[in-house]
Amino acid sequence: MKSKVVVLFVGFMLWELVCVSQNTVSSQIKKVTLFSDQALVRREATLEVKKGLNEILLETEAFSLDKDSLSAKVYGEGSLYSVQFKEIYLKEAPQEKIKKLEERLEELKRKRSSLENQRAILIKKERFLNSLIDFSQVQIPRDLKTSQIDIEKLEKTLGFLGKNLAEITLKKDQLEKEIRELDKEIDVLERKLSSLRRPAQKTKKVIEILFESRKDQKIKIEADYLVYNCSWRPFYKVNVPLNLEEVSLIMFSKIKQKTGEDWKGIKLSISNVIPLKGVRLPALSSWFLDLRRKRAERISLPPDMKYVPKVLREVEKKVAPADFVYALKKELPLSFEYDLVQTLDIESKDKETLLPLFSKTLKGEFFYYAVPKVSPLTFLACETSSDKELLSGPLNVYFGGRFVGRAYLTEKKPGQTFYLNLGADREVKVEREKIKDKIKETFFGKLQRKTIIRELSFKLKIENLKDRPIKIKVLDNIPVSKTDKIVVKDIKISFPPTKENYQDKEGLFLWELKIGPKEEKEINIEFVVTYPKDTPIWGL
Repeated sequence: MKSKVVVLFVGFMLWELVCVSQNTVSSQIKKVTLFSDQALVRREATLEVKKGLNEILLETEAFSLDKDSLSAKVYGEGSLYSVQFKEIYLKEAPQEKIKKLEERLEELKRKRSSLENQRAILIKKERFLNSLIDFSQVQIPRDLKTSQIDIEKLEKTLGFLGKNLAEITLKKDQLEKEIRELDKEIDVLERKLSSLRRPAQKTKKVIEILFESRKDQKIKIEADYLVYNCSWRPFYKVNVPLNLEEVSLIMFSKIKQKTGEDWKGIKLSISNVIPLKGVRLPALSSWFLDLRRKRAERISLPPDMKYVPKVLREVEKKVAPADFVYALKKELPLSFEYDLVQTLDIESKDKETLLPLFSKTLKGEFFYYAVPKVSPLTFLACETSSDKELLSGPLNVYFGGRFVGRAYLTEKKPGQTFYLNLGADREVKVEREKIKDKIKETFFGKLQRKTIIRELSFKLKIENLKDRPIKIKVLDNIPVSKTDKIVVKDIKISFPPTKENYQDKEGLFLWELKIGPKEEKEINIEFVVTYPKDTPIWGL
């Protein structure tokens, strides 16, 4: 009895497998959500299915696909059994394609043979004409000695030979060029045929969907999967009007797409979410302190303040420029997502696509910034604050609509201030000059002391050549001793700094000044350094 049940069960399973309807259907990529280093692709298909179990195959050409990310929805009456990725070996070579390639190859070979025959005839003609010329070079001098030659006929004959020889050479060169081009095309076709004739090495990547349909019907399928070899990075454009009232910032997405699949007519979304890849929750270890040698600190421009070329003049615009088409923003629990409103074509190739995401108007304080000890240039800058949408990325700076240089925007916390460098302005000058460096001779009776006393003084000269007042921030410093053998004393500053130990750096001073049009200001800094006579010191 049990054996009969087993036989019936096996028979039922075999019958069910035989009755499975298999369809390889055409599908299209309709939507892509692009992350920083991967993309979620939605592929859609519409097809007719029969009642019963249907095996539906959607072909994909993605180089690298995350099998675990695969999911699908079937819009129709029935049950979805499974969704999985498969690579199907092509057991039979695509005979129709091979036949077409063979016919084309045969046609090209016939054409090449015909060209070779024409070339052979031209070579024979060329040899014949060359033989005539060689003969004339021997015979004509003999005939000239006996005066048995017609000069007029000789000129016509030589002209005929030369003209025909030139035409033959030109035709032969053209034929050889055509033969070389045919050889290239033949080589390509032969390689394609060789590849197609090795079916054991060829596979087809498919998404297999098992769907049991309750009736004969038309269904729609949406299959989602993650692909790699694609990315986006933020890229910014900042434009500052000449009236210095506000800052216009545009964020672009710089897209690279080499997935193996062309994205044609898609709806694209850009997401700043960080996809997790088997990441565990963070753990905290013990916090240890130890001693290490401190490095000497240097004055440097803030991270956002990098050199850019001088500010260019404004050019009047008679016609208002067209606006960018920006994306629609969606705020998700973990990220922002930007839906591009237009349909896009992004091919899988080695190129970048630049698309605008959003535009912001930033309010900020405009001022000039100078560190004369480091750079002779004075920079126009804007101090503004960040929000949670601004990510790290390169930044192109425009002033009055003209490009002035490049900088880099580092990611900040919401509300945290940062500097935008708007270029160097030569109408505001800040110079640093050493005006005194004197070693004071000291004696104790007739014996010279073993300590050197060195007097130093510097002058900062700030000059506003503009016809309007300006605000300026100037940075400078005095030496700081790291040992009791070196003493810095008698510090005198003619104009008190706004902040001492600026940015928590000892000895660093910041002056925030307002300077009127055509006005100059000076800041004098004096101090005395004492140190052992026979011991060299570093940093002075």
